[in-house]
Amino acid sequence: MAEPSLNFVNSGLRNTSKLIVLSLVAVALLLLDNRYSVVKVTRNYLATAMYPLQWLAQQPINAVSKCLTYLESQQHLSLDNKQLKEQNAQLKLRIHLQEVQLQSVAKLDQLTSLQKAALPHAQVAQIVSSISNPLADRFIIDKGSHDHVMEGDPVSDENGLIGQITAVQPFSAEVTLITNGNSVIPAMVMRTGVRTLVYGRSGSLDLRFFPANASLQPNDLLVTSGMDSIYPAGIPIATVKQAQSGNGSPYYRAHVEPVAHLRNSNFVLVIPQKKALNHAVTESSITNNSLNRHD
Repeated sequence: MAEPSLNFVNSGLRNTSKLIVLSLVAVALLLLDNRYSVVKVTRNYLATAMYPLQWLAQQPINAVSKCLTYLESQQHLSLDNKQLKEQNAQLKLRIHLQEVQLQSVAKLDQLTSLQKAALPHAQVAQIVSSISNPLADRFIIDKGSHDHVMEGDPVSDENGLIGQITAVQPFSAEVTLITNGNSVIPAMVMRTGVRTLVYGRSGSLDLRFFPANASLQPNDLLVTSGMDSIYPAGIPIATVKQAQSGNGSPYYRAHVEPVAHLRNSNFVLVIPQKKALNHAVTESSITNNSLNRHD
């Protein structure tokens, strides 16, 4: 049987003993620090000597702190940039909406001024919808038979003739554009007074039978001639863009464009038909004469 080996070397101090020894050393250093300046000087030298180690030990912490600060600042910048873009988009949308509203107000003012100055019996109406297809040649206004609108009444914007009332309900009416294929408008050249007809042609206008022996030039203005019971004379219809005669044809080959904004208007002017307008003017004259006699 093997005998246990005898170990006479001390394996070391216990933890409790270490704590007691270190505590006594700490107390002794505190007492010496208060009594002897040499200890203070020694402490300063040791602190100076340990500063590089402390600086090196602090660098990883500083680096991590700077990285965290940088990432946090980048996150804040990203959020701020996103908010600024959203606010910019909202401001742009508000500006566009205000521009559209200002344009509508300006057009409405022009129509009101035109109504008061030249067409006192006309009335302003608002376009409330298009007929299913936005490119259709018809739209609906918010005036109807309740407002004395009749089928056949001309409709214009502040620039010129847009179309004609083709169906009437009590509180709304349907307007067909002058570019409709069934549209025929008695017209004349404003410069010369030569009468003609302007036809609608599937989204555009056509000047088919203007005689080649008459004068027609680019930029000539075509207006309603008043040679029917519908359109009062003088409403602008179209401008001549190209006019070519000859080639053995008795008529001009002309390209004309409407002066009205057929698809960009929000408000229109409903003009009484010529026969209704004449009747209204006659009644107004009779009323004025009666009042003058009474006076």
